[in-house]
Amino acid sequence: MDESSRIKTAHEWARDRLRQDIVTGIYPPGSPLKQTEIAATFGTSVTPVREAMRDLVGEGLVQVDPQRVARVREVDPAEAIEINEMRLLLEPLAARRAADRATSADVTQFRALAHEAEAAQEASDDAAWVRSNHQFHLAVIRSARSPRLESVLTNLREVSAFYLGVLVRGDQGIRARGTGEHEALIAAIESGDGERAAELMRAHLMPSDQLARLTHPHRSSSEEGFPADRSTKEGQSTQRTGT
Repeated sequence: MDESSRIKTAHEWARDRLRQDIVTGIYPPGSPLKQTEIAATFGTSVTPVREAMRDLVGEGLVQVDPQRVARVREVDPAEAIEINEMRLLLEPLAARRAADRATSADVTQFRALAHEAEAAQEASDDAAWVRSNHQFHLAVIRSARSPRLESVLTNLREVSAFYLGVLVRGDQGIRARGTGEHEALIAAIESGDGERAAELMRAHLMPSDQLARLTHPHRSSSEEGFPADRSTKEGQSTQRTGT
């Protein structure tokens, strides 16, 4: 059965909703997560919320402190860079395989999600954009039809979406750039050009020097002195963290 067509349990619904709310900043980094309050907000009992929080601890989005208080994870730039390095190696591979294996239905889904991201960009809706962008990338990954690759990248993207959400709320230029690059990637996959798709996915990943702003997320790229052409001084290569 297609995952998107399966009816979710209350536990799964609460997990997906809480994950979305964390990634989009409704519950910001370090904020406590009170099961009874979340259950009231979601309109559910406490049990599915408790199960959802347990799942998100496993994903790394929720942490439990020594006093047994559950909180949204804190920002960790070193972790963000490590995840970035792994995605830089693996997401272009997924794009290359997608060019060989994606169906016309997959491409239709890519375009629908890209249009959702574009609409969110035009509406200046950070939460909707992060959500649509996340789903777009997961759709490309799934279309590679490589179960192990999908498993690893899905896990990485759950945490990287958290960091992207932090960055986007501080610099909306990230949102605009990411939106503008989706169509070229879709065209490469649709035409079956795996090398081009891999190249575009690699270029789609933003410079990881922007990850330094995770400790100062409200500064703009120009305030930090980041180069507009994504290159570093003295010709050094730049690590990237993908949208």
